Amino acid sequence: MIYKTPVGILKSIWTQKYYNALQRSQNSMIDVPDIPLEQIQQRVVAMWMGSFYGSSGYVVRKLGKKGLREFQGIGAHQVAATFKQLGLNEPRDVAMAMATNDKNLFGSVVEVTENDGVVEIKRHRCGLMEGAKSFARVGASLIAKEHCKTCVESHWQKVFSDLKLKLDVEHTDDGCTMRISPQ
Repeated sequence: MIYKTPVGILKSIWTQKYYNALQRSQNSMIDVPDIPLEQIQQRVVAMWMGSFYGSSGYVVRKLGKKGLREFQGIGAHQVAATFKQLGLNEPRDVAMAMATNDKNLFGSVVEVTENDGVVEIKRHRCGLMEGAKSFARVGASLIAKEHCKTCVESHWQKVFSDLKLKLDVEHTDDGCTMRISPQ
């Protein structure tokens, strides 16, 4: 899957055909096109990253790095509280929830395995990392490796700490492997 930039996504959907149909129809019904799943996932990634990094940038400008760490901590604690509220306390349950979102919302290629109480989430291709690379290609200062560091250290480590679970992460060129186990 090749990730397009947000502008590229819009151009691929809003073709001349739809523009011409809109121009011709003054008061008639216009068919709204369906978007293929791959493009939906690319849009979700772009929206998620824009919201996350836009909010983070605002917080760091207003409150500094300490404020950003507090902001990220609040978000991580909310995710952990949501998992607890949903009854997702065991490594397997948490891993399946994460992998389900990664696969379906972000288009990640992911698998979950379990062995002796340790659950692994293998992201063979991480949709969010691909999104970070896409933003970098259009001149954004976002770097995929920095995104991965933020993802793990500023978010998931805190979530798993709240859940009293242990997290170990090994990064790859296109994703990562997260190992989740009881503390």
